[in-house]
Amino acid sequence: MDFLQLGGPIAAVVTAFLSFVGARRMIRHERAKEELRHAEQQRAEELVRQRAADNLVDQARAAVAAERDQLLGRWQQTLDEALEERRRLVEDHRVEIERVRQQARWEVDRVRRESAAIVTHLRAQFAERLDDSDERRSIEQKR
Repeated sequence: MDFLQLGGPIAAVVTAFLSFVGARRMIRHERAKEELRHAEQQRAEELVRQRAADNLVDQARAAVAAERDQLLGRWQQTLDEALEERRRLVEDHRVEIERVRQQARWEVDRVRRESAAIVTHLRAQFAERLDDSDERRSIEQKR
């Protein structure tokens, strides 16, 4: 058999072998690219999930802060109302105490005037009786 006659089949075998090796290499390369694309897609999805989780955490924190601020606002309003009510009650109490004191002063003044009138009346009666008894004595002494 001639070497030249073997060249065709050898070339065909070498071509087939090189095609096989090249195809395998291309398959591996495509598989590696697909794995990289898949890994990148997973990283992107994980990043999206992480951002969504971070957004949810931020929203939850914002909701908690808003609720806290609302509760603090209501608490401050309640405290302000209680302080205003206390101030009003203290003022009402002060006014009532002043009213009672004024009534007591008026009552004391009334009692003093009545007492003075009674004392004056009693003195007048006493003086009148003294005058009557002096007159009786003088009449009795004249007899």
